[in-house]
Amino acid sequence: MSFKICLLIESLNKGGAERSAGLLSVILSKLGYQVFIITLFDDIVYPYNAELINIGKIKNTSGSIKNKLNRYLQLKNQIKKNNFDLILDYRIKESLIREIVLNTLVFKKQNTISMIRSFNLKLYLPEPKILSKFLYKNYLGLNSVSFKIENNLIINYSFKNTLTIHNPIDIEDIQKKSDEDLCIDEKYILAVGRLEPIKQFDKLLECYKNSELPGKNINLYIMGDGEEKDLLESLIVKFNLRNTVEILPFQVNPFKYMKRALFLVLSSKNEGFPRVIMESLACDTPVVSFNCESGPDEIIHNKYNGLLVENQNFLALTMAMNSMIKDEKLYKICKQNSLTSIKEFSMESISVKWDNYIKGVLNNKYI
Repeated sequence: MSFKICLLIESLNKGGAERSAGLLSVILSKLGYQVFIITLFDDIVYPYNAELINIGKIKNTSGSIKNKLNRYLQLKNQIKKNNFDLILDYRIKESLIREIVLNTLVFKKQNTISMIRSFNLKLYLPEPKILSKFLYKNYLGLNSVSFKIENNLIINYSFKNTLTIHNPIDIEDIQKKSDEDLCIDEKYILAVGRLEPIKQFDKLLECYKNSELPGKNINLYIMGDGEEKDLLESLIVKFNLRNTVEILPFQVNPFKYMKRALFLVLSSKNEGFPRVIMESLACDTPVVSFNCESGPDEIIHNKYNGLLVENQNFLALTMAMNSMIKDEKLYKICKQNSLTSIKEFSMESISVKWDNYIKGVLNNKYI
């Protein structure tokens, strides 16, 4: 039997969850499932292999209550029309009222898996906690992207229907795209992500300013779009870094920048399972990262493929950045181990885990 699988997500652009959803559609299609992607907004950039149902294109997606209700009605109609065996719900779920409406009128809990993408569980389990426990305890599953997230779900919510499957990474595709031409001659390090407070790029700028990198003519590129762009540009001026720091817009192909960087740096307050770390390592580029909640310590092996820094210790982050450019032996070890260290997250490895998971939950369902 070929199960019909629906991936529900806001869009296919500009985020790790969105890129992961596109890759999972490729995995599931190759496994022989009938795969559909429903997007709530008309923003499609990342590659996918599925039948696309773009509700954002069908309906006006402005923020009015009327248009939101129309969108949810369209979603309900598509779910009823296609009679999916399984829905993998990638949406952010901050609004309690919205989740009550959707879980009452749209979803059947018995065939829905909530995809938990961040250690900040409030993004996926709206307050108050007691209502989230009620809403999601009868879901077919809650799938997390790191073991720490899953442990958090078990300890703080007492969920029993949890499982961790890490994000997949298409190593072959990344390496191919990383070979594209890039006309940059100077040495640089790279930070990638939405320009939002959680990424703490403002504090990264200060770490960079206090490091030895500017004095050694090693630039910092920050790649991404978002609400903090003006703030970051003002800090670049304030710190007198206009000659060594540049904010690059979001790139469909960031990998050519990753490949030529000395290393990638991650300064986030928290994460889920940061795709940029895996993507950098796939480009043979080591990583300096906070050991934040969650994900980095499930990818980075300290002094083997990068440096894992005490969480939120910005002085230690500065010193780690210095170490990567001063300790040639350390850097060489981290660089030569980068690619081989992420084989367990390859499309092939993650494919086996998803196939076993889906067949397990759906066969149990139909017993």
